[in-house]
Amino acid sequence: MPQTSLEMARMESLMKIPEGSVPCRVRAKRGCATHPRSIAERDRRTRISGKLKKLQELVPNIDNQTSYAEMLDLAAEHIKGLQHQVEVHLSIHSIYDIVSN
Repeated sequence: MPQTSLEMARMESLMKIPEGSVPCRVRAKRGCATHPRSIAERDRRTRISGKLKKLQELVPNIDNQTSYAEMLDLAAEHIKGLQHQVEVHLSIHSIYDIVSN
């Protein structure tokens, strides 16, 4: 705290903001984006992350260390395998129908 009148005058002169000056902009804390694009990008990343977690639960042999690209490759291969199983099942079923009639 200023003690003398000289110190008081000095403090008052330092606290005066000149007319027409632009106050400095205060940055947001780390992780607290304020720009709409930053917020939208964070929401997009959160949604993608959630969808990839669901994919992780559905596809076997995907662990937490798997990269996104590898995860998508494994999912595509898994879906191809499931499609092949369905085709085999349908062909066996149709053969069974032909034989039983």
